[in-house]
Amino acid sequence: MPLLEPVFRISEICSLKGIEDVIICPGSRSAAITLAFNRNPEIRTKVIADERSAAFYGLGMALETGKTVALVCTSGSAALNFAPAVSEAFFQEIPMLVLTADRPPEWIHQYDGQTIFQKDIYGKHVKKAFELPVDYSHPDARWQIERIFNEAIDLSQAAPKGPVHINVPIREPFYPEDYEEYEFGSNKKHIRRVAHQAIINPEDWADLLEIWRNADGIMVAVGQNSQDLEEELSELSEGQNVVVVADVIANIQVPEVIRCHDLFLPKISEPTFNPDLLLTFGKSFISKSLKQFLRKHKPKYHFHIQENPELIDPLQSMTHKIEVNAKYFLKEVAETLDFEKFKEGEEDTEESDFKLNWQNAELSARKYIHRSVFVEDFAEIQATAMIFDALPEYSGLHLGNSMPVRYANYLSVLLDKNQKVSCNRGTSGIDGIVSTALGQAAKYEGIYTCILGDVSFFYDSNALYINGLSANFRCVVINNGGGNIFRLIDGPSKQPELEEFFVTSQKRNAGSICAETGIKYFRASNQLELSEILKVFFEKSDTPKLLEVFTDGETDATIFKSFKSEFTL
Repeated sequence: MPLLEPVFRISEICSLKGIEDVIICPGSRSAAITLAFNRNPEIRTKVIADERSAAFYGLGMALETGKTVALVCTSGSAALNFAPAVSEAFFQEIPMLVLTADRPPEWIHQYDGQTIFQKDIYGKHVKKAFELPVDYSHPDARWQIERIFNEAIDLSQAAPKGPVHINVPIREPFYPEDYEEYEFGSNKKHIRRVAHQAIINPEDWADLLEIWRNADGIMVAVGQNSQDLEEELSELSEGQNVVVVADVIANIQVPEVIRCHDLFLPKISEPTFNPDLLLTFGKSFISKSLKQFLRKHKPKYHFHIQENPELIDPLQSMTHKIEVNAKYFLKEVAETLDFEKFKEGEEDTEESDFKLNWQNAELSARKYIHRSVFVEDFAEIQATAMIFDALPEYSGLHLGNSMPVRYANYLSVLLDKNQKVSCNRGTSGIDGIVSTALGQAAKYEGIYTCILGDVSFFYDSNALYINGLSANFRCVVINNGGGNIFRLIDGPSKQPELEEFFVTSQKRNAGSICAETGIKYFRASNQLELSEILKVFFEKSDTPKLLEVFTDGETDATIFKSFKSEFTL
């Protein structure tokens, strides 16, 4: 048996279990793993030197495809640089297989190069951490390696999906000899299959449906990444006492959905808005207004659909945790209610005050948004609205954290061309935004756009130096000279240290980075310039494009505060 055959078998198990893409960070200790993946004809590899950017790039690919993406790095601090993306993948439930090459255990903390404590390095931010045996000449050790990889890949895909870490101690030699060969495709017997299924028993269904039937007002609040549920939600929203509320990152394209809650919820006081039954699924909500409203006005019943076995209750009101797939639950409820209507014949179609109040507030907010953002003033919110209006149909959109995703939640009614919206809201950090969007663009067929602020962009600008960037990638940087969100938060905005310690004012621009990386660069400082650029910016091209929009941070803050305060129901 060739010395490194067990390492090469790692690659084959991965490809046979559905892993297609592997991100490789160069290094010597990981050489055998790198060669194993690169020589496997069923695997696509991409080399990215910056481990932090590489991990977010892989995260973006997995986010877009839903398939497990593998990461490979050498020993030492390289593994630590994967950590921000690993934590984002854990909380956003994105499948990743993290492979970190390591020194043999006897050399750890012995003043040997590139050695740190890598075992369990990601702590609770992975679903499970494994370590391979350092010596694998015995058949039992080879069996253990195969068993670990089968379990790890299955675990990354089992609900809730997420990252799994395998630490791989490797002794020298790292490279196969010229005479050592390995044939791929001969070891399907080493694959284990695991099936997962969860259903609700009839007794529990009866109890849940009885609560549903007797509820005066039902709110369905949809969290992050809940796409492909339009048919079921459309059926439920036809109920006379049912409203569906969704943030922009929920990706729900249902005409009846309530989208403008961020604008009108702070303005309401009538108890007729309060739901009797709340149904939630998906992950996080962007809207602070929605979370505060539901925490203050707790429903009598709160059904939370969540396959994750952890008890996660951010609204502090859960009465029923239902560990099934959301599509299965919604379909069963809709079909049961439809059957009951059919049996009972025609019924009263008059909508409840609860539903009418939500619909009227939504209509008022939508009208206000359309007449308030397309005006002569040029500020961050107007620029964002113009960009949303120009986005191509069925294009992809990744939103930066801080202000871009918040503006999008206020202006989500302008995203009406079936755009798929993503954001790193697992940890809600500003690191890795460009890298994640680039990974998504690599797996997206149409135009893929990333909109983010200047601080987030420069923090992750290393991503633009990745070789072979997808030509469908479009990046929009809103440059107002710093972290403008701190001008909008009462605490920091009132401090004398605001500019230096919170906004961190800067005077850079992206032009030189684009010149170095071969990205076509555009810049706009007023409505006319932006309007002209947007006519051509999203057209197909042979290279990625970047648009930098310059606004004044203080003006941005003033106009946004007025936009919120001047709305009345």
